[in-house]
Amino acid sequence: MKKLDIISLGECMIELYGSDSLSKSPTFHKSYAGDTMNMISMASKLGLKCGYITNVGDDPFKDYLLDEWKSLNIDLKYTQIIEGFNAVHFTVLQNDNNRQFVYYRKNSAASKIDYKLINDDYLKSTKVFHTSSLTQCISDSARDAVSEFLHKSKSLGITTSFDTNFRSNIWAATDAKNAILDVIKYIDILSPSYPDEVNNVFELDTPIEMIKFGLSKGCKLVIVKCGEDGAYIGNSNRIIYAQAITPNGLLDTTGAGDSFLGGFFYSYIKDMNLENNMKYAITSAGLKVSARGGIQSQPTKKEVEKYLDLVKVKEINHH
Repeated sequence: MKKLDIISLGECMIELYGSDSLSKSPTFHKSYAGDTMNMISMASKLGLKCGYITNVGDDPFKDYLLDEWKSLNIDLKYTQIIEGFNAVHFTVLQNDNNRQFVYYRKNSAASKIDYKLINDDYLKSTKVFHTSSLTQCISDSARDAVSEFLHKSKSLGITTSFDTNFRSNIWAATDAKNAILDVIKYIDILSPSYPDEVNNVFELDTPIEMIKFGLSKGCKLVIVKCGEDGAYIGNSNRIIYAQAITPNGLLDTTGAGDSFLGGFFYSYIKDMNLENNMKYAITSAGLKVSARGGIQSQPTKKEVEKYLDLVKVKEINHH
């Protein structure tokens, strides 16, 4: 019996979000966010047992981060506290629903993540290991760590998951593509976004092409998140699609893709039924977008299960 359902590796930042443009906002609301943490926060809220591997800086934000994660029952056995600072990002939601981000993360504590954090017994205690392209691009040591963690997890027979979260203001699309292709042979579940990553990183035209490409590289399952256009999930036998739902309206899409994956994994670990996996994923994301912030606005299990039946899943004929 595995002790944990999912372990995630990455960087979690202090998030400060304002109500106006960054130059005009008089106050900022403090939270925390990071793609790999947002995902397991959602999974944990739904009932999965999650672990997080990162470095936390010994600055004044340290206790806030650790207390928040403990309140979600996240296992922090291999989260290290080291000398240094925790990365910060400022974000505002502009009138057109577009977001403005500014990152202060160079040389942060999390950028010093390295493969020495690997512990075989800890990895063996989980069903799924998850990380992302955003983790790769923090630093050279983090990029190496992502590769080593994926390789080790795969060799131990653990399901590996990778979110190709690409930010053009952090690195070039060709660098992201090379970094992802370096590790794709170790990835079981690949989850890019369309059109951003499918078009710009992988240089493919459609979600279906993306699924076929991932499967051709050895992935067992490819999830293509299409924002307000829903999502596709495909394996070697079939491809399914569902439209997005926003039962409580749309305010802020920050972290929606991460909540999608948290919902997906909750269902995937409980049962491998792709329709159910899609319903939990779409509903988790669709409820998250009704309020501000990447994590505070994540729904409860009760809220998600109330709206599952709104999701209509259809089979895609792709031959």
